[in-house]
Amino acid sequence: MKMKNFASVWLPSIFTIVSGVFALMNYVFYDRTNRELNNARLRIENELREREFENNLKLTLYKEVKEAIGQKDTSMQSATLLVVNEMLSEDTAFRKKLITILLQNAVSPELAKLNVYAGEESATAPYTIDVFYADDTRRETEARATSLCSLLVEKYPRYTIRKRLLPRSVNARYYRVTGNQIRFGNEEKQLADEISAEMQKNELFSKEQPRLMETKNNTPYYISIFIRN
Repeated sequence: MKMKNFASVWLPSIFTIVSGVFALMNYVFYDRTNRELNNARLRIENELREREFENNLKLTLYKEVKEAIGQKDTSMQSATLLVVNEMLSEDTAFRKKLITILLQNAVSPELAKLNVYAGEESATAPYTIDVFYADDTRRETEARATSLCSLLVEKYPRYTIRKRLLPRSVNARYYRVTGNQIRFGNEEKQLADEISAEMQKNELFSKEQPRLMETKNNTPYYISIFIRN
């Protein structure tokens, strides 16, 4: 009788507790599994977005190269060459393919003589410094770019110093420069500081001293200077 009373009183409670424990375990397992699946889904989506961005960038640059070849314009081909070189700094294989195609169809033979792989170490020219002058303020910026290049050649005779026109369309699409700048990577900071000091010493810029800007692009042994005014 006592056993019968025990079973009737406690067994339902025990079953309820056990069921609750199993339900809780199932909920915890489901919640953890659901979170892991969501995290995996987010990782996959991020990877797909990154790949899509890279593929779109490659397609865009390919179209730019094709258009530059078709128009047979030396200044446009030169600007496209510089853009490809910088935007694909971390994708060496594709960058060299596009540059090779562009140089094989270049209007001017002088284009093929450029050190197109700017930023790669060279025994004769450890650094490449590009001085871009804005097309929309060309009267003012070209003269300043010429003076700056002369100064840099005298200061760094072993470096490759290049004066480059920066078309408005290229600036708007890729660089988005709104003022005078010196762009450099982490390894080039010391040289960028030296160049900035030389500019101030020689009073090349009366309106706006170029702003130092460290970039995340992996372009060792390469510095770009932008002159807007």
